[in-house]
Amino acid sequence: MLFRFFFIITILIFVFIRPAYSQYTLSGKILNERTKEPVEFAVIANTDNGLWAISNNKGFFSILLPVQKNTLIISCLGFAKTTTVIAFHSKSLSNQIYYLKENNLSLKEVVITAKKKEEEITTAYTIDRNALTHAQMNDISDLMTQLPGGQTNSETSITSKQQIILRGESSDIDNPAIGTAIEVDGVRLSSNSHFSYSSDGSDGIEGLDIRNIAVNNIESVEVITGLPSVENGDLTAGLIKINTRKGKAPYEIEVVTKPKIKSYSVTKGFDLGPKRGTLNASLEYTRSISERVSPYTTYTRNNMSLTYCNTFGKKGQPIDLSYGLTSNFGGYNSESDPDMFVGTYKKRNDYVVRTNLNIKWLLNLPFLTEIDFSTSVNYSDRKKEEKDKKDKSASSASIHSTVEGYYISQDYDEKPDAEVITIPASDSYFEIEYDDDKPVTYSAKLKANWFHKKGEINNKLKIGGEFTYSGNYGRGIYYDDMRYAPEWREFRYDEQPFIKTYSLFAEDKISFPVWDKQMEIQAGVRSDITAIKGSEYGVAQGLSPRVNARYQLYQNNNTLLKNVKLHVGWGDAIKLPTSNVLYPRPSYADLLTFKTSANESGTEQIYAYYTIPQTTIYNEDLKWQRRRKLELGADFKLGKTKVSLTAYRDKTFHPFQKDGTYEPITYNFTDGTNIESSIPDKNRVYCIDQTTGVITISDKTGTYASETLSYTTKERFDKKSYYSNGSPVIRKGLEWIVDFGKIKALKTSVRIDGSYYHYKGVNETLIEYTTPGNLSSDGSGSYYKYVGIYVGGDAVSNGTETKKINANVTLITHIPAIRMVVSCRLESCLYNYMQRLSEYSKGTRSYVLDNANSYFPSDDNGSIYKGNHYVITYPLYYKSMDDMDTQIPFLEKFTWAKENDEGLYNDLAKLVERSYNDYYFKANKYTPYFSANINLTKEIGKHLSITFKATNFFNNVSRIESSQTGNESSLYNNSMIASFYYGMSMKLKL
Repeated sequence: MLFRFFFIITILIFVFIRPAYSQYTLSGKILNERTKEPVEFAVIANTDNGLWAISNNKGFFSILLPVQKNTLIISCLGFAKTTTVIAFHSKSLSNQIYYLKENNLSLKEVVITAKKKEEEITTAYTIDRNALTHAQMNDISDLMTQLPGGQTNSETSITSKQQIILRGESSDIDNPAIGTAIEVDGVRLSSNSHFSYSSDGSDGIEGLDIRNIAVNNIESVEVITGLPSVENGDLTAGLIKINTRKGKAPYEIEVVTKPKIKSYSVTKGFDLGPKRGTLNASLEYTRSISERVSPYTTYTRNNMSLTYCNTFGKKGQPIDLSYGLTSNFGGYNSESDPDMFVGTYKKRNDYVVRTNLNIKWLLNLPFLTEIDFSTSVNYSDRKKEEKDKKDKSASSASIHSTVEGYYISQDYDEKPDAEVITIPASDSYFEIEYDDDKPVTYSAKLKANWFHKKGEINNKLKIGGEFTYSGNYGRGIYYDDMRYAPEWREFRYDEQPFIKTYSLFAEDKISFPVWDKQMEIQAGVRSDITAIKGSEYGVAQGLSPRVNARYQLYQNNNTLLKNVKLHVGWGDAIKLPTSNVLYPRPSYADLLTFKTSANESGTEQIYAYYTIPQTTIYNEDLKWQRRRKLELGADFKLGKTKVSLTAYRDKTFHPFQKDGTYEPITYNFTDGTNIESSIPDKNRVYCIDQTTGVITISDKTGTYASETLSYTTKERFDKKSYYSNGSPVIRKGLEWIVDFGKIKALKTSVRIDGSYYHYKGVNETLIEYTTPGNLSSDGSGSYYKYVGIYVGGDAVSNGTETKKINANVTLITHIPAIRMVVSCRLESCLYNYMQRLSEYSKGTRSYVLDNANSYFPSDDNGSIYKGNHYVITYPLYYKSMDDMDTQIPFLEKFTWAKENDEGLYNDLAKLVERSYNDYYFKANKYTPYFSANINLTKEIGKHLSITFKATNFFNNVSRIESSQTGNESSLYNNSMIASFYYGMSMKLKL
């Protein structure tokens, strides 16, 4: 269907193409205001209708415009943007001269904070190069500091994984990190095809590690926290667009030094000559250490990028072409750290190759304004290598069987491919594990834009399609010595099918007057069709409608209240599942069925296991994770003060989670201790029937007849995993920016920004849990035979509620005469609240106890959230191995068993969960805490600039109090605020 759409669009273009209809023509030159020299590669754009032109090597440009009055934005690398309004009195306007000012600190206005993007209907912010340089970022996660209520990252190195979460926190149960989409020059970065498991056990449901994105070559960043255009899919939280430098530019050599980070970079924009375009090149080397006292565990970033840009046919219907190639070769390495055990280490590659091509053709026809085609390839090598020391005072077994059945251990030297290998006793040995993870994503997008004006109604239509093809070329987990591969089975990532996603989108942006004020509405819908070859999920489709509207309620420059703008947004955003959800790694249950005593069979013991493959169950009810977003905002200007307020409410439906169900299994167990046999220990050969598990001993000398050992049949649980959807999660918040403008006498501006964030997540899905390795309480030696069915899991709590108010005050002093800007930022957390929850909409989930050792609720049945007391949680139901189809109400049966069946009572008591302290559910509020940062940027002439940064420069080590415990803790080395550190950078322009 998508290819049919592409075909129809192409036919329309080439069959019906004809000369442009009558329009207004604007022509002129773009000049450098200081030198009066022509500015080449300047972009002259009208964002209202999508029309644009690019100046040539003489600074000349010509652009066709469809309406009499137009607002144009002129921009070029190295120059400040300028906005001009053009009004035509005839069909053409020629010989116009426009001057661009060089972008440096001698300008009257320099923005070093995130700026609200006024041309966007939704909530979006731009952060330009001046702000990025002044902030002295470690990586792009530092962008979060620029947003309303943003706080400085407490991590001063990049040796650990760095992620970006918009309007959420890492502790939220709906995996918020996967919902933040990131693009670099239109290339979508994704973790969808990662297979390797993260250290936190998230099974591949994890966000993107953004450390490999170089920061030296970023020209600007756009952060969309509201509802983005339907052109953008596979996201729930928001979108970050990173734009690198494009165009002619001098050499820039930069050195950055911080206590835990050193960085060196060089960039250059080459003019290849008339009609040959430009080539931007960038190199960056960054090295970060984990601790200054032990600077051996490191993360390195070696980044190289090339971007070629050119415009063909500049008159009439120009074609703009951009091609980029980016690579990074670096990663994490602890091999040289002397604090680790000698010979042990951890390594992980962070190799990246990204390439992209973008072609824009400005047709400027009555029925088609522009077509835009882009394609990209994003390949990563995340191979991990870990060498660990193992101590084995007794022999053990390495299990590699993949087919259900019984297997007995064999010596590696005799049969290296055996399903179970005996690991001989050893004082120590080294185990080297590799995880070869090589995700790749291919994508292509084609869209058509059409602008039409009729009277006072402006209409801008966008229609397009996108195709992504993602998978993994990695080998998976493997070991250098198979005798030391514990419970390992090969699962090759490169043998899993690739995922194909076809997307179609259509969106219309219309503006028209209402009561003499301008109304803008942007409405669209996106359809994502995921073809999952080799998966039982087959083909899945998700539909995402989105609407944004803005209205100019009031405007009068002659009054104190200058203007008021209102905006509203509503719609859905869908997150596609990861490869680990669609093609889960199979697991295995390995049950020990036989083990000889340590003094038998010479020096090594013999082991036998019963292997049961536990492939994840297909869940026909699994739905794609969806977030419904509602946003209301107001922007107004009161005198010189600009105020922006945004309120939002997001509800996440169907968050991905991994669950399991238990099934009873039977197997045959042979007691290997004190075997009575006439065959001497040294001559025994053990064999096992793969189907029945019966052990046979034979005499390798042939003197004695073979003997069959007796066995017993045991029953226990086997867990089958599956991916499911959790309960909805709700977020609410308010964000504000108050910009008081500049106090001219002090050359200082004051800005206050902040945010209120409220999150509540409670999981009410029914989840099974048991303790399959435990024995029954009846003394029979049989395994535990009960499974609890809990509301939201077997923990005492099944959710959390958090509230936080952050407020920041920024003083910015800019002195153009000496080309210097200084900012002082006071960051504060005025309210920090967290409470664990135990809730069930259909009943009570947890109860108050009279004392810590009780198993039954208190008689007063008080609230679990009030007072200091222990709390107990029961399963809602339980079921027995004897009857897995019947769910028995737990508390009722547990109460009965206390008086009537001691064995059942003791067994069911193992399913009861209790809080480990008496303040577990008590709300926790911290007293307010503060931190202050200072940044200074100074340009020395035209060629040298220096930036100084001091984070938490007061070195705040005051104490904060927790209302939950009443205890105080120091802010020193506390993750709530950034630690004191300083940094300096020097940039040389040649």
